Amino acid sequence: MQFFYWLAFFLVIVMVIFAVQNSTAPPAGVKFLVWRFETSLIYTISGSIGIGVLMTLIFWIPRFIKASIRSKELKKRIVNLERVLNRRAAPGEEQTRRATKKAIIIPVYLKFNQPEELPYLEELSLAKRAIQSLKILKDQDFTLILPVCFDSNGGDEGVSSLETDRFLRKEVYNFREGKTILFSSHHLKILRRFLDQRGFRKFSSLTDLKGFSKIRNIGLLLAQALSMDVSIFIDSDEVVEDPDYLEIACEYLKQSWSGKLVSGKGGFYINPDGTILLPSERLWWRVLWNKTKWMNHIWKETLSSKDRLVPSPMLLGGNLVLHRDLYRNIPFDPYIPRGEDTDYLINASEFGFTILFDKELRLRHLHPKRTEVFYQNELRGDIERFLYERGKTKAGSVINLDPYPGYFLNWTLYPKAILTCLYLGLDYLVRREWKEAMKSIDNIRLIFQKKSGGWSRYLEFKADWEKVMEEVQRKWMVEILKSCWL
Repeated sequence: MQFFYWLAFFLVIVMVIFAVQNSTAPPAGVKFLVWRFETSLIYTISGSIGIGVLMTLIFWIPRFIKASIRSKELKKRIVNLERVLNRRAAPGEEQTRRATKKAIIIPVYLKFNQPEELPYLEELSLAKRAIQSLKILKDQDFTLILPVCFDSNGGDEGVSSLETDRFLRKEVYNFREGKTILFSSHHLKILRRFLDQRGFRKFSSLTDLKGFSKIRNIGLLLAQALSMDVSIFIDSDEVVEDPDYLEIACEYLKQSWSGKLVSGKGGFYINPDGTILLPSERLWWRVLWNKTKWMNHIWKETLSSKDRLVPSPMLLGGNLVLHRDLYRNIPFDPYIPRGEDTDYLINASEFGFTILFDKELRLRHLHPKRTEVFYQNELRGDIERFLYERGKTKAGSVINLDPYPGYFLNWTLYPKAILTCLYLGLDYLVRREWKEAMKSIDNIRLIFQKKSGGWSRYLEFKADWEKVMEEVQRKWMVEILKSCWL
């Protein structure tokens, strides 16, 4: 920088000497397009130099500002890294790091008519496969939390829940070695009773094992009761294949990344064929509802990033890591029917928490074959979800939600939903499936239903959540946990 100062000073001296020596020179003629005028030779040359300097500054100043900003960001990052690398560990700190309490939460959904069907359920086989895959982990110092939803359509519900609970405990006990919590509808009744006694009646009614958000909240309540530092969600149709998965999951939590404190991370699903991008959409009636296209767009951008941790507008709930400071303040929204993972990202961001996508955090996704019933139910849930999310984000969002789910959160959601329902209905009519066609067309009614305020209800639930998270660490919760351990 001093070199440029001396260069500028030298140029000024040269110009002064030139002006003094040529002060008596005759006027010089200057032409520019159709104009012609005469002026002093000194002014002509000085003006030319001045214009040159001005043009140089115009092109140089923006680059200088960008370089300066970039330099400051790098200096901050270097300072943060030096603090982490060079600071002396306090007595016992290294042991504390190694002793991070971790919980792996696998929500289990079992739907049946009679308890006799339980041993043959595909959902049970998937859950057992997911649990057995944990044996590959190098780090076995974790607690497995299994919130189990028994969705029974027949028999006495009380007797059925007790029988199925005993059966599942025996099944898991036979192949799971290590600390395991199994929480089913039997324990839910006890938990609700305790919550009611402590004045959380409305919160208690939203505490359930049915519903994607609600069963995940149960897992977090149990993790808080056990004082877990990190909670890791894995869905029952996934398997762990990386022995270092648990170590990768805990990396960078509560550390600064690009000036932000990392409170949670999301990861990829690996398809059965080893790819990450989802297969192209093949259902013609989803031409306006092509979620696959926009999700793959995000995955491509994420994979092309040079950084390991990448901001993302969406998360996958079956590969999600949450630090205790995050989950004890931010619950899943119990009012959203599906898409609770990306909704969690939006809610956490609104309250100043940072959740990033970790490109090295990967699980194999081996979901069962999806039927037409699945896609029909998914469409209905998506319409409800996007309408609800649109209401929450209408005033704006802290994070950029484009291209997905942002594609479904603008005014075009309404015509897209109507036409997609009609297209699906037409698809059924062509095959003469009249009942299914009417169900599909009937989904249009969802668009015209009165919408209640999403944020106000969620904020009320969140306020109770923070109080309950303190309550579940008291002695009464210990009594419930005793009956949950295997």
